[in-house]
Amino acid sequence: MVHYKLQVFYTVAKRMSFSKAASELNITQPAVTRHIKQLEDHFKQKLFERRGNSISLTRAGSVLLEHTKKLMAQYNTLEFDMNALIDRTQGELSIAASTTMAQYILPEALSKFHRKFPKVRLTLINANTREVEDKVLDASVELGFIEGHSKNREISYHPFMEDEIVLVAAKGHPLYNKGTLPVKDLSQIPLVLREEGSGSLDIIKQTLKNVGVAIESLQVVIRLGSSESMKTYIQDRQSVAFLSIHTILKELKTTELGIIDIDGLSINRKFSYIYKQGHQSSLANLFLNFLEYHYNKKL
Repeated sequence: MVHYKLQVFYTVAKRMSFSKAASELNITQPAVTRHIKQLEDHFKQKLFERRGNSISLTRAGSVLLEHTKKLMAQYNTLEFDMNALIDRTQGELSIAASTTMAQYILPEALSKFHRKFPKVRLTLINANTREVEDKVLDASVELGFIEGHSKNREISYHPFMEDEIVLVAAKGHPLYNKGTLPVKDLSQIPLVLREEGSGSLDIIKQTLKNVGVAIESLQVVIRLGSSESMKTYIQDRQSVAFLSIHTILKELKTTELGIIDIDGLSINRKFSYIYKQGHQSSLANLFLNFLEYHYNKKL
């Protein structure tokens, strides 16, 4: 097991609170303080600066945190791989994911998961965010991956990874590689958007509203149901589209598509995984653990 004192240190550094770390680790706050003091004695350096009720990492603490992250990631991978050698897990796991997740992010992880657990039958359904939530609620699937974060009390929401939505033009469009576009000029450009119910569309609407641009003021020429159809459509070189950065990596490398920077506008969002409250199966938990190791991040 990873040295427990490092686990305590990591939790305090992550939460920047001794009391919150104690709650997460199910130990007392004095126990947390004792573990940190023992680490500080061992390294003969302070790890945290304490100012009233707040704390911050010292230089030594920052160095230790970087090494601790690497050690924990290596240990987690080792533990997972060793368990996989003797695991005879089998069954069926159904997952629904919004378009970006289903087409560009999850397939690689699902392929690697299947190689480790060949007896698990996997199903991945492509749907928009609202449809994914509906499928989780009616138990059509056990896990969902969505864009953004809704507020249905019957669903448990957890952050998965970050994404950025950018304005994109095809090579040959007048705005391709032409510098920064003033946000007020958005209304003058023929634009392709996703369909209603799309998580991408919801976050675009909200972000534009925050900078004083109503979606109704834009020249929307068509609404399409997938990123691939949007990329194909804007090859007319007359229109542009808002697309996830994850969906255009290949086209950016080949210079087929280019990003149009918009002055004062940044559209960021989080992908989340979801399941029905109290209905997380052992297979679903296994897959989430696998994703943690695959992406080398804590879910």
